[in-house]
Amino acid sequence: MDETGRQQQLWDQWAPHYNDEHHGRDPGPAADFLASLAGAGGRALELAVGTGRIALPLADRGIPVTGIDVSPAMLDELHRHRGDRAVTTLIGDMADLDAGGERYELIYVAFSSFFFLMTQPRQAACLQQIAGMLAPGGRFVIEATIPRAPGLLAGRQQLAIRDLTDTHLSLSAIAHDPIAQTIHFQEIRFDQSGMRLLPVAMRYVHLSELDLLATAAGLHLTDRYADWHRAPLTATSTQHISVYTRTGATP
Repeated sequence: MDETGRQQQLWDQWAPHYNDEHHGRDPGPAADFLASLAGAGGRALELAVGTGRIALPLADRGIPVTGIDVSPAMLDELHRHRGDRAVTTLIGDMADLDAGGERYELIYVAFSSFFFLMTQPRQAACLQQIAGMLAPGGRFVIEATIPRAPGLLAGRQQLAIRDLTDTHLSLSAIAHDPIAQTIHFQEIRFDQSGMRLLPVAMRYVHLSELDLLATAAGLHLTDRYADWHRAPLTATSTQHISVYTRTGATP
């Protein structure tokens, strides 16, 4: 099975549970941030749109969104909640984008989903295509974890308790390959109905590597923050929000 097929299989498995797993995450600040960049009349493309956790509230703010995802089951969940919002979807691979020649004022990928491209060449190909799909003055935004030690990258394998109650146990089993920069998770859930496994595979990218890949693709870093509220990035930040424009373009 190729990488795209494997990611589709993983996220089809997640689809029925994804919204419940992330119900505590407020998408409002992300939607506000992104709407401010898209501007009046702007259109957005979300990569790895999933169940529409951000796309739907962004559409509520007047920004039409096209979402691409490798998982038909995740998109089915999105359409269950879409209503009449201006969100359209495409099944596809982030590294092989085909939007029919469309250009977007905003392209974004959130929640470290860029890392689901499991090799550097595929990540580079994605960024190159993003650069070609940005409208003049358009922005590309990526939200992602900052790989750092001590923590996730400190060891090769870890088992962590995420939640423990009288009726529920959540575990994360993690295998880390520091040479390939890959992490494989198995999110394990036990409750009175039984057990389920929710797998994740990703290749993380350090900030310096991301900026080099972006520069090679014709993208220029314009802003970088620690969160959607535009807090300054510091040495202790655990995630980043990075904003790029096409090289030579006027924001």
